[in-house]
Amino acid sequence: MTTHGKRAVSAVIASLALLNLSFQPASATSNDCRTYPSLSPSRQVEAKVLAPGITAQAWQWYPSRSDAANAGVSPLGTKVSIVTANLRTADFGIVHPPIPKAQDLRTMSANLPDAVATINSDYFDQNGPWNSMIEGGLLSYSIPEVSGVVGVEKVLVNKATGYRAQGVLTLGTTKYPITGVNQVTPGADSIVAYKTTYIDSLTPAGSLTLVVQSGRIIKIYPKGFSAPTSAGIIIQVRGSWVTELSKIALKSKASVNLGVTPRYENRIAADSIVSSAVISGKNSTLKISAVNFGQVASNGATLFTDSYSNWTQGGQVTLRILPSSATRYYIANVYTNGYNTPVDAGGYIVQARGTSAAVAKLFRVGDRVTIAKTFSAEGKSTFSSASGRGPRLVENSKLVWVCAMHNLDFRPRSAIGWNQDGQVWFMTSSRGMDADDMGMRMGGSSPDQMGQWLISLGATDAVLLDGGGSTTMQVKDQITGWQRFDLPDSAWYRAIANAFVISPKK
Repeated sequence: MTTHGKRAVSAVIASLALLNLSFQPASATSNDCRTYPSLSPSRQVEAKVLAPGITAQAWQWYPSRSDAANAGVSPLGTKVSIVTANLRTADFGIVHPPIPKAQDLRTMSANLPDAVATINSDYFDQNGPWNSMIEGGLLSYSIPEVSGVVGVEKVLVNKATGYRAQGVLTLGTTKYPITGVNQVTPGADSIVAYKTTYIDSLTPAGSLTLVVQSGRIIKIYPKGFSAPTSAGIIIQVRGSWVTELSKIALKSKASVNLGVTPRYENRIAADSIVSSAVISGKNSTLKISAVNFGQVASNGATLFTDSYSNWTQGGQVTLRILPSSATRYYIANVYTNGYNTPVDAGGYIVQARGTSAAVAKLFRVGDRVTIAKTFSAEGKSTFSSASGRGPRLVENSKLVWVCAMHNLDFRPRSAIGWNQDGQVWFMTSSRGMDADDMGMRMGGSSPDQMGQWLISLGATDAVLLDGGGSTTMQVKDQITGWQRFDLPDSAWYRAIANAFVISPKK
């Protein structure tokens, strides 16, 4: 696990086609960044379909100066492992053992009957993860300060900035899927339709551009073009459909059915959050600064739920809260000298210190209380599920990792990338082979290489996760079941605090 000095913001369209992608040659964004070899088919060592629309692929450079070192990756060897999914056909969530315990990813994965891929998540210590977790739209764990998270949010669709679609482009008698409408950042493998409702007067350029007006193709731009939305319905094509659609003749019959505009859609987002949880009763309202975080702050209140597996640390004031029904709670005990205690099944414990202790004293035994485990997000994200992240690597399709300011050592790394089209990528880099290195886990890649690979795949945004000995990826093969995908199954597993999960939609 990578260590940091302080706890803070760390800083199915074509499943089989995804197994044969080729990418751009090695390059570097500046003299301070490393070069990155392309994820070319000649380097691919594994490719499998985990479920419809969910694939796993791996590329390998072997330890030698003529191979790995000359490619610009670790001379000890580098294996890049990637799981690709889309929120159209997959769910994205988190999993963790009882807080604050840790567990290896092999065990966590084996207990997930519906999942097909997992990757380690957050940095952690004896108190639990370094950053907060959200489950069911509520805090299941939070630290007593701002923390960085990445997860799924339910977004109200804005027609001007676009959404995923399930429309149809009919050319002659052949039908093609329209994957998006008015998207600002389309997917790398997409057919996106733009109307006059788009946020700008010019559309983003695709690899191929078609202009449809009055049921005909009136313009074809074989190399793509940022077309004015006033010209008609603009079709921007990228990826696997470009070759076929480039054969369409000018003035061909064309019809565009965009389907029903969804009210909401799920998207991946990264944000910084802080607890806004409160306990309210007739005698007092107490702000909760942390949830299930083991160390009670000197001037704050921590809420412990029955998912907390240890005895709570005593505060100056302790509230024992029990359920009176499925949705109602009452104050069972108020300990004004503090009290170390486990949490009752279905109940809560509040440990308060400093000014929060004075507020907690105002509650009375028997008070009916409501408990809101809410959070506030800097970017207004409305997460339904989220877990901790490291620094941002990519924003708006640009590498934002300032290489001159960071260590660029080759190390095992974990990252997540995503785009507006709903695509999400789990990525790890490692040595690719079992080696007795006492948990140092050398080999792998630099952070900027991870970001550039994710950009080459089509990610518009990406974040680092915990790395080093924590880096682990598991996939569920349709025949053999769960297997490690970043290293051989014989490799050492570190117990970790939590993980991200991809599952097929039911």
